[in-house]
Amino acid sequence: MLDRFNVAPILRGHWKGLTNGKYLVPRADIFARVVLSLPFGLFLYLFIHGATLASPGALLTGAALLAGGMLSAFTHLSTLRLKITEWDDGDKVSQFKVEKEMLDETAAHLLTGSLACVLDAAALVIGMNVSLDKKGHLTGFWAALSAGISFYVLLIFIVILPRLYSAYVDINGVSGRLSGFTHGKNIE
Repeated sequence: MLDRFNVAPILRGHWKGLTNGKYLVPRADIFARVVLSLPFGLFLYLFIHGATLASPGALLTGAALLAGGMLSAFTHLSTLRLKITEWDDGDKVSQFKVEKEMLDETAAHLLTGSLACVLDAAALVIGMNVSLDKKGHLTGFWAALSAGISFYVLLIFIVILPRLYSAYVDINGVSGRLSGFTHGKNIE
């Protein structure tokens, strides 16, 4: 009945993507999961201490732009993933297994980030209508909620960028001389 509104698979994919694949059996990336829980702590701290946001309109604009940008990046990522699937040509053992997993993980992060931006925008709009002080500052719960969600979006964005770059470097065979993953001056 509510399947059209079910975002749980996106969030579950995001959480599953926070693993360390360096092991035979992937393990939870505890550090990433702890870092991504920091926005909840920020929300609690700001809520308890009566936070205010001086320019909620600017934050609303940023959340809207990031939501659109992340959705746009998702469409490009989907196209790249489709190309890789075509290149594999039905092989039982994929030569692009790692790259596919990086793109699949990043897709879930991008959609989670977009969802967080939409929730941030909604919190800001509601807050700007019910919780502005005389100076036009957003205060209380809505300010703390928006700050926490915005921080989460920032962290997701930071998680996404290295994954996108790694997938780009691996898929396109960027030379060691230009790859940011190699060290030294004379690497081919």
